[in-house]
Amino acid sequence: MEQEGKTYWHRLVGETLKVLLEPVGIEVRMEVPVVPAPPVADLILIQRKEVGSGGWTQEQRVRLADGLHDLEADQILVELKVTESLNEKTLTWLSVYDTLYLETAKLKRHQLKSVIISAITSRKDFLEKHSFKPVGPVGVYESIPSWGGVIRLIFLNELADETHNAPLKCFASRQNEQEKAFATIQHAGLSKLSEAFGRVINGLWRLKMKSALNHPGMEEITPEYVIRLGEEWFESMVDATPEEKLFSLPKLEHRLEQERRDSKHEGEAMILTRQLQRRFGIVPDWANEKIAKAEQSSLEDWSLRIFDAQSLDDVLSD
Repeated sequence: MEQEGKTYWHRLVGETLKVLLEPVGIEVRMEVPVVPAPPVADLILIQRKEVGSGGWTQEQRVRLADGLHDLEADQILVELKVTESLNEKTLTWLSVYDTLYLETAKLKRHQLKSVIISAITSRKDFLEKHSFKPVGPVGVYESIPSWGGVIRLIFLNELADETHNAPLKCFASRQNEQEKAFATIQHAGLSKLSEAFGRVINGLWRLKMKSALNHPGMEEITPEYVIRLGEEWFESMVDATPEEKLFSLPKLEHRLEQERRDSKHEGEAMILTRQLQRRFGIVPDWANEKIAKAEQSSLEDWSLRIFDAQSLDDVLSD
């Protein structure tokens, strides 16, 4: 049973992800039954609505933050830490939740990935003690615990200031990171993705102006309260905006299309780099820079050359 006067952060973050991701076919649940009978755990479950449809679509991946969009699992189980730092108990419980939900949902190992998303950045000695190593984008770490499996860890303070990271970075512990996230959302026009998402983001912004989102004194904050704040803000903005300006607001299709193209380029560049590493060993900086700046057609051409080339120069030659 929920305690009166307590902020359930997994519900607030889950509601933000829900209105962001469900329009592109991703289901988000905030109460996850890890065992056949109650109680449920304070977790967030992210899953594709159409299982077995060939993995996450490009449209879905551009809305998932770093550390999430590269996962191939059908379901992602998230343990959220907003006001508390990570400790050994968090790592242990995530493994327990992972094992129990895997059995309860009757999933195979490759269908589920469990992740910790932390607003507060852990000390370096904690990461070293538990063998966490950076993987992929900045702010994403993984560790292989002694009991098996893989634990993925995402620090919101460290995620890059990119459009797809901004909705989650609103919950970072550092105020400057929150501010950058809201600025990114405003610049990209993300609040116009949908009316529901706009209400949540605008409500979070009004809440932030009152106090830091993860301040210990911020109690009794519910998704309903945040949405109400957003609705009030939206109505006041509409009332204050001339009709001719309202009807001339730009659409987001071109921005999302650019996101899709950028994401596809990044994915193919990553695959090519891994192929080169497997074939020729360490990839030098000049090669990484050339791959990052290459056109899509060049990446496709180089990916074909790698099978017959005798050297790195043969692959990347003009």
